[in-house]
Amino acid sequence: MNKTAISACAALTALALHAGIWRGLEEGNYYSGPKVTEADLAGKVVLVDQWGVNCPPCRALLPAMQKLWNANKSKPFVLLGSHCQGRAPREVQELVDANKLTYPIYDFAGLVQEPDNGGGLPFMYVVDHRGKVVYAGRSHGEAESAVAAALQAVDAPPSLCAGVPLQFFKAMAKQLVLGKSIKGQVKALKAAEKRGEAKNATAVQRKQAEEAKAILAAIDEAKDEIKAEIDQLSEKDPAKALALAKGFIATFPEDAADYKAGLADLSARAKDAKKSQK
Repeated sequence: MNKTAISACAALTALALHAGIWRGLEEGNYYSGPKVTEADLAGKVVLVDQWGVNCPPCRALLPAMQKLWNANKSKPFVLLGSHCQGRAPREVQELVDANKLTYPIYDFAGLVQEPDNGGGLPFMYVVDHRGKVVYAGRSHGEAESAVAAALQAVDAPPSLCAGVPLQFFKAMAKQLVLGKSIKGQVKALKAAEKRGEAKNATAVQRKQAEEAKAILAAIDEAKDEIKAEIDQLSEKDPAKALALAKGFIATFPEDAADYKAGLADLSARAKDAKKSQK
């Protein structure tokens, strides 16, 4: 993914954990494939493919989209075809039949607050299982790579610096994940930020300060997103909420009082949920 795409994606923090952030999934917008609801997309990696019947490059990509769907449809993944050239049931159906498309296709479906496609098609964006746009652009190859990376991250500890291009602090990436203490790393980042703001700071120190500032902002953003996810999962998946809460306590002990107090309740509900599944 190029730096422009990364910057654009990093600026978008639409949380799919919250209701009302998807549009175009109504019956009147439906074309073909499995019907999906906003609840079906929660916790899933979603690739939105904006295309049109009058767009030759879009039509050329349809077989590749079907191949991507075939390879990942058994995973926590949804490929959402979003037709964006006016309501055209007959024309869309002809392309669906000709390409044997089986993924969900709707009219103008996607995030309510979605990336700007610059007025051109085809355009794709990938939303990770926590609701963040992790790719936005016109490259099917880059979109496919973003899907693969997002799917790998589903069961991995949440990264606290996702979306920040790392140059000076690459070694920190493995430490800046939920469940690990980040006290030392935060201290080092704040020191780098301070050095870069000094009057006699070198050009390199100023660049280091910019990167440190971006990482610290990403940590704060990740903290809020993880808290929202714990709250959202506490009822429907207490086991996952429990795992996230334990990780949150280890990483952000200064903000973890509420989660420490609720661990026993979460643990009990996770056990009850496990018993009910047997």
